[in-house]
Amino acid sequence: MSRLLTIGMNTIRGFANPAFNFLIVIFGVKIFGKNDWASLINVMIWVFFLTFILGWGNRDHLLREYSKAPGKMYDAFFSNLLSRSLLLPLALLLFLFFPVHIALWAVLLVVLTFAYASLSTLIIYYQNFSAQLLAEAAAFIIIFGSVFYFETFDLEIFLIVYTIAIVTKLVVLTVQMNFWKEQFSATLSIQEFKSGFPFFVLGLSGWLMSKVDIYIVDFYLHQSQLAEYQLLITAFLMLQALASYITIPFTKHIYRVSDKVVQKMKNKLYTAALPLTSFGVFSIWIILEKFVKLGFTYHYYVLGSLIALPCYFYTLNIMELIKAHKESTIIYISLFGFFINISLIFLLIETYEILGVLISVCITQWMMLLVYKALKTTALKTTALKTTALK
Repeated sequence: MSRLLTIGMNTIRGFANPAFNFLIVIFGVKIFGKNDWASLINVMIWVFFLTFILGWGNRDHLLREYSKAPGKMYDAFFSNLLSRSLLLPLALLLFLFFPVHIALWAVLLVVLTFAYASLSTLIIYYQNFSAQLLAEAAAFIIIFGSVFYFETFDLEIFLIVYTIAIVTKLVVLTVQMNFWKEQFSATLSIQEFKSGFPFFVLGLSGWLMSKVDIYIVDFYLHQSQLAEYQLLITAFLMLQALASYITIPFTKHIYRVSDKVVQKMKNKLYTAALPLTSFGVFSIWIILEKFVKLGFTYHYYVLGSLIALPCYFYTLNIMELIKAHKESTIIYISLFGFFINISLIFLLIETYEILGVLISVCITQWMMLLVYKALKTTALKTTALKTTALK
């Protein structure tokens, strides 16, 4: 029961953040208009991109280090945080793209988001997902309330609102975790960058595959279609991400348990896949067609379910490869998916527009699934042959 509660709490916590952002965007655009809210999105895109760079693959790298040496967990955490802080001056690049008064708040947002995101490994290791859910909910209330409080849109004011929200998240999480009370020793080391680099490249390859469609839609289609596609794909990606949220509580265990135990985890995830995607897509259809009134046919939502479904069948395969220190294999597969996706989008977007982009993403996801399963089958055959040869 406690394990189910942990899964449920992490799923709610993981799903809450994109859902909160989704609601904020919907009402922000509705109240202030696309152009004004787009100016905020433009700044936040840079903030999140720089935060991604500053993360430098720390989550998966540190979780593996924690599993190897739990007694030196805080040494690893603070050494990694101290070393990655050397990258913070990259945030000053924002002054090249925005006015000084906007860039100042954007840089502060990068620093605060960097600090907050760094705590994710401790949250996952201790499985204290309720603390993070409380922090995310507090930040959501601040931002969402501000959307209704202010009568006119001002970019600087909303950057200040986001700053207050992230400070609130940091305070709430810090009070809940009490991590500063632990004894630790921190060292500044280039080794942190070397160890995190494979995970960073891995994340970058995934980032390219998941974001390229947005940029192509922005280039080829009208602004209104871009907004519609963002709403659609964000909803489907939230549904897809449920697979990761369900498995995150067991990340530290996957590095320790046998293949048979991992297979049992896979079977449970496979069983949950179809009910979750079916219910999720139906909920998305109600929200986007009955409330937002996008006016899309059922074909778009069938494709959305097919986009989300494969992730439930290959998420644990990815973790197995990480466990076996085969991050480079994941990178190659992700780059393969990136090139397949971008080629199909260019082929279909002019004729089928948004539907064509969804078809491209769907085909790419299923090809990724086939590659991961073919790789696993090959590995099993190789192991069997080696076992037979030893006998």
